[in-house]
Amino acid sequence: MRIAAAPRTIRKRPRSCIIPSMPQEPGSEKHRATVRASFDKQAVEFSESPVMTDAATLARLVAWAGVAGSERVLDVACGPGLVAAAFAPHVASVVGADLTPAMLARGAAIVGERGIRNVAFVLADVERLPFPDARFDRVVSRRAFHHFPDPAPVLTEMARVCAAGGAIVIEDQAPPADAAAADMMTAIDRLRDPSHTRAVDPGAWTALCAASGLELERVWLSSLELDFDEWITRAHPAAADAVRAREMLECAARGEIPGLHAWRAGEALRFTVGLQLVRAVRK
Repeated sequence: MRIAAAPRTIRKRPRSCIIPSMPQEPGSEKHRATVRASFDKQAVEFSESPVMTDAATLARLVAWAGVAGSERVLDVACGPGLVAAAFAPHVASVVGADLTPAMLARGAAIVGERGIRNVAFVLADVERLPFPDARFDRVVSRRAFHHFPDPAPVLTEMARVCAAGGAIVIEDQAPPADAAAADMMTAIDRLRDPSHTRAVDPGAWTALCAASGLELERVWLSSLELDFDEWITRAHPAAADAVRAREMLECAARGEIPGLHAWRAGEALRFTVGLQLVRAVRK
C-alpha cells in the first residue's frame, strides 16, 4: 500500500526577519558627505564609548605594529584620536588623518587634555592622502574600512605613504561566514549608520595587499560583544531605523538568522560582531 507523505508545514518568516533590499554603495562624493554627517554628530559619544576606548584592544593594535620608539606613524581615518594617543608614548610622532572636522577637533582636545605633544591632526580624504611617498614607518587604521565604498584605493594610498619594510596594521569589523547572516548584519549596520558600506571578507586581504605592493603577513580573527542600546545610541540614527535594527537583531536572538549571534541578557539585547586584525609589510 502506498502511503502519501504528510504535507509540509511551512513557517512563514516574520517580516522583521527578512533581509531588506539594500541600495548600491553611493558614489564617492555623496559618500564623503554621508560620512561627515554621520561622524560629525557622534564625535563625543564615539570618543567616550567603552568599546572604542578599551585599553586592551588599543594595546593589541600597538603591539601588532611592532614599534621600537623611533617610528613615524600615520593613523588613517583616525576619528577622535584614540589610536593616535595610544601610539604616542611608544613612537617618535603620530599624524591622524580624517575626513570629519568634528572628529579631528575632538582628537585635538583629547591629546591636549592628556598633555601629548607628538600627535598632529590633518583633515584629509583617505583616498588622496596629502603626504609624500614613504613618509611613514607604520600606517594603521582602526574600525574604518567598513566605511569605504572600495577598500582597494585606500589600501593603495596607505601603502604609498609607507616606507619600504614598514608595516601596515588594520583592525576592522569582519562579516559573518554565512552569506545571508553577512547581508543581514550589513543591513542592520546601514540602518544604524548610513556611511557603513560592507566589511571586507578576511579572505580578500591576500589579493588586496598584493595589488597594493604589500606582503600580507597574517590575519587574526576574533569577536566583539556589544550592547545594542549603547551601540545604536552612539550613532544617532533616525528613530524608525533604530526600531527596525532592533527588530532584526531580535530575530537573531530567537535563532531565526543562523550565523548571526544575538541574545537577551535580562532586559538587554546583546550581540557579537566579528573582528579582524591584519598586518602587511611594504615591499
